Amino acid sequence: MIVYHGSIKKFEHFNKETVVQKLSNDIDTIGFWFTSDIHSAKPFAIGTETVIEKSETEFWEDGEPKIVQIEKPVRGFIYRVFIDEPNLKEYQSYDLFMSERHIYCDYLATKKRNPTWKDQVILLNKEEANANFRKKLIKQGYEGLVIRNTTLHDKITDLYCIFSENAPYIADVMPVDELEQ
Repeated sequence: MIVYHGSIKKFEHFNKETVVQKLSNDIDTIGFWFTSDIHSAKPFAIGTETVIEKSETEFWEDGEPKIVQIEKPVRGFIYRVFIDEPNLKEYQSYDLFMSERHIYCDYLATKKRNPTWKDQVILLNKEEANANFRKKLIKQGYEGLVIRNTTLHDKITDLYCIFSENAPYIADVMPVDELEQ
């Protein structure tokens, strides 16, 4: 199975230190996320990184430049990844996936007694909720999950999450700018 992963960082293989994609509803730490088509991975390869450098416009009284922290635009990479037909829990919609994950989540909300992920809430236990959800699926024999027909950055794609860092094999790495040509 060929899937795609976008990242602002270049790396050789997937591991726990691999920069996590920013996904809505705090699902990013469940596993390694992939899309079924290359164009849906592209937005994850475009972003910013925090850089600390000497200012060209701000100076101390003695004339020395101040050290400033800026957000620098970054155009990263699209990874074409091979995964050897894992046993995936299949969800027919994002709502069904989130409803199953929801039971592990503790939310902070101001106006509702029993808030859900659909409300304007803050997830209080992201790491714990994602770890417990992942453990439940692994206990059931799954190596990951797939959410069918997910809208992601105005595109419809299948969204894959693989739990093991050993499963994904990077077949090709393309700078995101080459995709646009």
